[in-house]
Amino acid sequence: MDQRFTYTNTHPDVRARLEEQSARRFGQLNGLVISNAEGAWQFLLAVNGGSAVAVLAFIGAVPTLQRRWWPYVILAVFVLALVLVGIGRALVLHQMQALLSNWNSNVNKFYRDELEWPDVIRLDEAKVKAGESMPWVVGWVSFALFVSGLIALCGCFIVFGVPGTAIAAS
Repeated sequence: MDQRFTYTNTHPDVRARLEEQSARRFGQLNGLVISNAEGAWQFLLAVNGGSAVAVLAFIGAVPTLQRRWWPYVILAVFVLALVLVGIGRALVLHQMQALLSNWNSNVNKFYRDELEWPDVIRLDEAKVKAGESMPWVVGWVSFALFVSGLIALCGCFIVFGVPGTAIAAS
């Protein structure tokens, strides 16, 4: 019968390598918690926030626009996209924290001979897969709202005209 691959049954040299792998994985996951607060979310925050501010400023600067419905709908689209950025960033943070907690828990179980090393890796990979889609979906919906808001803004200017100009619809 084969011996179980537990911490106690592992040769000290192999243990050292596994501990190094564990430390690297901990560092990687901890780095992900920090770094995922940036990148694509920064972009979405900037474009949606900037768009919302620009539409709001435009509404405030053009009195005839204040009496129309469509600028407020477009503003709401950009604000919703901005709210999704916050939700997405929170989801990423919570997912990374859950990965880190799961990893630490399973490595500690390995150290107590409650899990074998292949199970630690399998459980980590399962946890990664379980939560990877939701922040992705929220991010893409936020981006889709941004693009939709831009298209709607351009379309409304074409259909209804630009208030205060010769091409304005009456």
